[in-house]
Amino acid sequence: MFLVNFFYGLVTLFVVNYVIKFVQRIRKLPPGPWGLLIVGYLPFLRQNSYDQMTELAAKYGPVFSFKCGQFDVVVINQWKFIKEALANEHLLGRPKGSAIPGVIEHASLIEMSGPRWKEQRRVALTTLRDVGLGKSEMEDSIRDEIKSFTEVIKSFKGKPISVSDKLSLSVSNNISKLVFGHTYAYDDPLSLTMAKILAQSNAMSFFNVVQFMPIIARLIIKLNLFNMGETSSLLKKFESHVIDEVDEHRKKDIDDNVIKDYIDGFLHEMSKRKDEKDSTFNLDTLQRNASLFYGAGSDTIASTFKWMMLYLVKYPEYQNKIRDEIKQTIGLNRQPENVDRKQMPFTMAFIHESLRHSSLVPLNIFRRATEDTKVGDYSIPKDCLVVFNFWAVHRDPNLWDNPEQFKPERFLNEDKSKAIKPPYLVAFSSGKRVCPGESFAYLQLFLYLVSFLQQFEISAEPGKDISLEKLQTFVVRKKEPPNLIFKSVD
Repeated sequence: MFLVNFFYGLVTLFVVNYVIKFVQRIRKLPPGPWGLLIVGYLPFLRQNSYDQMTELAAKYGPVFSFKCGQFDVVVINQWKFIKEALANEHLLGRPKGSAIPGVIEHASLIEMSGPRWKEQRRVALTTLRDVGLGKSEMEDSIRDEIKSFTEVIKSFKGKPISVSDKLSLSVSNNISKLVFGHTYAYDDPLSLTMAKILAQSNAMSFFNVVQFMPIIARLIIKLNLFNMGETSSLLKKFESHVIDEVDEHRKKDIDDNVIKDYIDGFLHEMSKRKDEKDSTFNLDTLQRNASLFYGAGSDTIASTFKWMMLYLVKYPEYQNKIRDEIKQTIGLNRQPENVDRKQMPFTMAFIHESLRHSSLVPLNIFRRATEDTKVGDYSIPKDCLVVFNFWAVHRDPNLWDNPEQFKPERFLNEDKSKAIKPPYLVAFSSGKRVCPGESFAYLQLFLYLVSFLQQFEISAEPGKDISLEKLQTFVVRKKEPPNLIFKSVD
């Protein structure tokens, strides 16, 4: 009898303690939807979670929260609060532990917090600039790559083609030159494999069970639930290719005079810090950083340009306006240069609107509150995960006139002589955690767009309509990329 009473007493104590902590936690957090025991709201989250976050904000307010698996999540939806949060030093952290437990074991610089992140970011930006980022040689290299790619398009002689995979391979070569020091042929089996792996591994949901239930992550992967076993295998194959690249670089002596790419620069930095204890400049971090740069520099830029081509076909009047602007500034024969952007406001306005309307990354990479803090009057307790809903900002009728409409003119000044990029266009985030590749992305989008419209009229297959239906994984993609026709400009 004593044991029974003791057991019931323990259970009662556990329940009371749980309820007290639950109430204390709820009182600290912004309002939001209720979930289930243990898993929280995770089972109710939809694939297109950016839409759902916007809907929940309409019900619970511009800053709301919910329990998601083992974590409390605060979602910030309105620009004035996001702007404040972006400047908040206590909201610069990343989640503790691995980004995808059981799949990714080591942190890249994008997953680091505090001094380690700042140091890795500083060295990475310095190294990438030293090996060409932002220099004329890099711009020349991109133009050469575009020239090779357009020759491939011309070889189809106006027949309908799926340009998606070929475009991904072309864009990948630009970041490959910076990270690995070389490019790939379009039929190179390794390049094709890496492109396929990137496309398949990015199919993972934004709110996925592995990230939010790390306690059972390895079991989920082992049983291949939610396709996580397959995703794990793909990511390991991808990183094995990066390891091979690193191994090839390690075979040569690295000094200041022969640093040709990011891997060279990182290895050189490693050699300078070999006596430092607990340094993040090690082979594991190099592998993760190189994978991050190659993946982000390939997939996001290519995906954005795919959306741009769809908008060109869906709204051919803009295709004609951009081509007219090209004729008036550089003509149809001279390759574009980055400085031409200043003389081509409508072209830049089209790029801005494509970034806004597609909102490729609608929800930011998770932040973590490193201390108890506030945004507006909303409390955000330490270690909460924080999400910025950039989709809601890009669709806010208080910021944009008819936000659902695709309208590049919204980015032009009154006399249409200049393209204006407002601070609430946050396609690359903003603040201290802004995407380090933003300028590189704009450069490529401009050069590819102008080069294409100098040479091709882009259209859909006869009788085929261009749908803008979206599907969110980590980024927003076209559900089924259509075949397009590239007819040479006379």
